[in-house]
Amino acid sequence: MIQRLIYVAAALLIVQIGAALFLQVRSSSGLNAAEPNALFLSISPDTITAVQISAGDGKKVTLNKKDNNWLMPDAFSAPADRGQVESLLKKVAEAKQGLAVAATKGAAKRFQTAAKDFLRHVVFKEGGKTVADFYLGKSAGFKQSYARVAAQDAVFTIPVSDFEVETTADKWLDTSLARLNRDELKQVTLGDISLTRKDKDWLLDGAAEGEAVKGELDKLLNKITGLTVEAVLDPAKAAPLFQQAPAVQFTATKNDGSSVTYALAKEKDHYVLKMSSSELYFKIGTWQAEELTKMKRENLLVKKPEQAQAAEAAGSPANAEASPAPASPLPAAVPSEEQPKQEEQQASPAPPVQQEKNNAAE
Repeated sequence: MIQRLIYVAAALLIVQIGAALFLQVRSSSGLNAAEPNALFLSISPDTITAVQISAGDGKKVTLNKKDNNWLMPDAFSAPADRGQVESLLKKVAEAKQGLAVAATKGAAKRFQTAAKDFLRHVVFKEGGKTVADFYLGKSAGFKQSYARVAAQDAVFTIPVSDFEVETTADKWLDTSLARLNRDELKQVTLGDISLTRKDKDWLLDGAAEGEAVKGELDKLLNKITGLTVEAVLDPAKAAPLFQQAPAVQFTATKNDGSSVTYALAKEKDHYVLKMSSSELYFKIGTWQAEELTKMKRENLLVKKPEQAQAAEAAGSPANAEASPAPASPLPAAVPSEEQPKQEEQQASPAPPVQQEKNNAAE
């Protein structure tokens, strides 16, 4: 009877151990329940209308979609780089979660994906509805990060780095918003310079054929149409700079007759750009603006020989320094009457007495 009870107890113990192992395996297998190629999130990039990104240090940026463009409401509604936003959405939508590296709340903190300890907290919305909410943590390798969906404990690795989800507006700003398409323009004016496009060529108004340097015209057009903005500025601080005449101003007229005027004002270590087509103010690098402030019509013209001669005759210091006059050649020596006699004396032999004295001396 006792032996029988021992067998029953042993059997029950085995069942308990088996059940415990089963539950443990089932629990741990929950880490890898999803297929390795399963998507980290199930979202459609085209339907996302808002992106909210915050950092652990409190910095945050919001990107809102409006009329197929992305704006930053917390940065004076400045336009964000559409391609940059769409690239992030596409990358996250296609990210494979792989195998989970952990599935406990403590692990979330260890990988810096916890609700109160994270590198990035990212939220995607459709309208006013949240469709994705996740945390990015420590780096898991080159362009890889540990990530965790907010409502889950499992931590995965996805191919997205924290540098791709910046939290400052300047990092998302469309820096090309001030650029112009030369093919869409028909005229440009800057100070005493007026350029007009005829077919595919740009001409300097008032200049005769061959009088303008085509290469210089192209350089000027490249500077005007290729401005790059660096940051969006507070209008309350930037607007007073334009209460006086700007450092430089130019107007570009498009083929449809519309025009836009660019005004640049000098700040301490940069310039401020104000376009007539926008209420915003932007930071422009000094090197871009100062090239335009120094531009004059005479810089675009071929310097004629008579102009160079007139400047030289007037004793222009600039010309004297740039191309000093060559030194006058020394006049040829005029032989004197005594020179032939000296040559004859050098050629004639010494007298015998003198020759003996010379030999004795030797």
